[in-house]
Amino acid sequence: MVINIVVNPNGASGKAWSLWEELEPVIKKKGCEYRVHRSTPHESIKGICSRISGRGEKSAVIVIGGDGSVNEAVNGISDFENTLFGFVPCGTGSDIGRDMDLPSGKKQLFAEMLDCKVKRTSDVGELTFFEGGKKIIRRFNVSSDMGFGAATCEYVNRSGFKSILNRIGLGKLIYLIGAVKVCYSSEPATLYITDRKGTRCYKKCLCAIVMNHTCEGGGFAFCPDADIDDGLLDVCVGSGISKLAFLGVLPKAYMGKHTGSKGIFMDRTDRVIIRSDTLCWVHTDGEVIGRTNKVYMRILPEKLRLLL
Repeated sequence: MVINIVVNPNGASGKAWSLWEELEPVIKKKGCEYRVHRSTPHESIKGICSRISGRGEKSAVIVIGGDGSVNEAVNGISDFENTLFGFVPCGTGSDIGRDMDLPSGKKQLFAEMLDCKVKRTSDVGELTFFEGGKKIIRRFNVSSDMGFGAATCEYVNRSGFKSILNRIGLGKLIYLIGAVKVCYSSEPATLYITDRKGTRCYKKCLCAIVMNHTCEGGGFAFCPDADIDDGLLDVCVGSGISKLAFLGVLPKAYMGKHTGSKGIFMDRTDRVIIRSDTLCWVHTDGEVIGRTNKVYMRILPEKLRLLL
């Protein structure tokens, strides 16, 4: 089987391609047949993975990059059953691998995937919403937020400091800066959250975080009990507390110790509808998609077949 290596040469401020150059001798030494695919302005990682996985035969795909690159790949996969998927983390957040107990050495992790054997499976989330009359559907691996988390990502993605801090190894700091700024500049919303148990109203709500993995935003364990293979999404809502109190909860969230705090509500479901009384930013795996006042999220019936 040919192993397809997919890299955004500009990913992680150019670190993704540098990492691939370090890893290539490993696959050469193993004697594996491989093909390198570099994303371009004309063909994204999503397009590359769609092309590779749409042939009706088994294929192996290994992405070198951050959570955004992995998100692009999973949105491109058209045949989950026949696609063997792996990745080597290289980015600011790297939340996907945070709770998967992966080897710390990149070369060791890469080498262990080259046997093309499925080590585990993972759920894939899906977000659906309408913006300007257009239906938008986007898959996610880690999380999808409506409100605070997505607004923080929007601030981080347009901040000129992100690439600078990445280069000096302080990329996570921009998420903390963004969180504080967004918290004080955002107006709380009233959210209505509907799942199989019914509809609940949350007033003075700053965030509604829907997780597949435990962490987002560079290590904030908003849903510390999330399981990537249980067929369920974990939901964390912050409601009814002041902005100062909410900021006080964030350090606890980094350690996953916030779940019993006042104004924090946790739930677990396979599908959820979130409605807001105002337009809110939404994101999937840190990639901001747009603004809306209603989203639908679910777990796909297909599983991601992982090489790691």
